[in-house]
Amino acid sequence: MGFTQKHVADLLGHRDASMVSHYEHGRALPPLAVALSLEVIYRAPVAFLFPAIYDEIKRRIRDHEDHMSAPRQRPLL
Repeated sequence: MGFTQKHVADLLGHRDASMVSHYEHGRALPPLAVALSLEVIYRAPVAFLFPAIYDEIKRRIRDHEDHMSAPRQRPLL
């Protein structure tokens, strides 16, 4: 969007841009309300803004789904 970190911080109601920098560099995760605010500011889904976290969560859930839906083998004895 071409926004500076200071501009984004102002839109979020933060006093300075340090937390925006932390979010951008993956050093901190924003609370849900802030993540949704970033979605609005950047006009991009939260999953797009935090792809590594999204991918990890998706992988864990799909693995769990696969485990849950796998047919259970009965013991031989």
